[in-house]
Amino acid sequence: MTHDLGNLSRRGALLTGAASLGMLMPALSQAQSTAGYPNKTVRWVVPTSTGAGTDFAGRTFAQIASEAWKQSLVVENRAGASGMLGLDFVAGAAPDGYTLLFFSVSQFIDATLLNKYSFEAGKDFTPISMLATTPLLLVAHSDVQVSTVPQLLAKAKANPKALSYSSGGSGGLTHLAMEVFLNKAGIEVLHVPYKGSGPAVIDLLSNVVQLSFSTPPAVVQHVKSGRLKALAVTTTTRSPLLPDVPTFAELGYPSVSTTSWYGVAGPPNLPADLAEMISRTFATATRSGPLREKLVSSGIDPVLSTPAEMARTLRAEREQLQAIVKSIGFKKD
Repeated sequence: MTHDLGNLSRRGALLTGAASLGMLMPALSQAQSTAGYPNKTVRWVVPTSTGAGTDFAGRTFAQIASEAWKQSLVVENRAGASGMLGLDFVAGAAPDGYTLLFFSVSQFIDATLLNKYSFEAGKDFTPISMLATTPLLLVAHSDVQVSTVPQLLAKAKANPKALSYSSGGSGGLTHLAMEVFLNKAGIEVLHVPYKGSGPAVIDLLSNVVQLSFSTPPAVVQHVKSGRLKALAVTTTTRSPLLPDVPTFAELGYPSVSTTSWYGVAGPPNLPADLAEMISRTFATATRSGPLREKLVSSGIDPVLSTPAEMARTLRAEREQLQAIVKSIGFKKD
């Protein structure tokens, strides 16, 4: 039996060509994913209520991207279930770059506690960039007869659970920060969780609750107006916004060092080149300009990172969080 060697050679060439084309397809697809992006409105999902610190930061970064891309970004506040409603929405969106998640450490903490999302690259979301960090302030209503942390400790020890504090939600960052402080200080204060840090600050201003941890954008104006008193800040050095407010480390509580951060992520399987392109947009656009100054003057420090750096940071954060939770027995109410 004989074979047509010419036909076999042609068939082999075709198969080799098809295999080569198959290997090129992902690269071609990725190259096409950034071509002309964005050419339509981008949905910018913020998983908190309006008026909160995360909302302020989210809208500012949305404006930064909008100006850089010369394209509209529509901010969608999808609050509820400690931010999980917003996360669920983005996790199920098409990985085309037209639905992005602006989130904070609070939603990351809650997702970790619930074992709902690990934020692993290629699994739940596509990490794009850590955008900024901001400290937390321990604040008290002006009518509370305490102006320093030592005075707060004396009052709380004399009347356990007579004071109450608000948080942006059970299991979130402000809840965790306060419980770390209470554990180290050895005092008891009642927890009143709210559906978002916006409502938590509103009731603090109304003296419905007396204490809270909050980010500077949400409370600095009220501290400067005298409606609230800032007792301490979680950073290792004092904030230039409130230079007279001591750090927890100065007061003997170096482990009370919880800070907030903001990041942007996309749905799972977002093309790598598109994630890199979005990350570069923020890195370039926040180097200078009035919007950067707006962030800095509010106590938000742009940090920016690559997708790979963000993925590593989230893994480290999750390990650290799990260690803190175990050490103080922290849990959602």
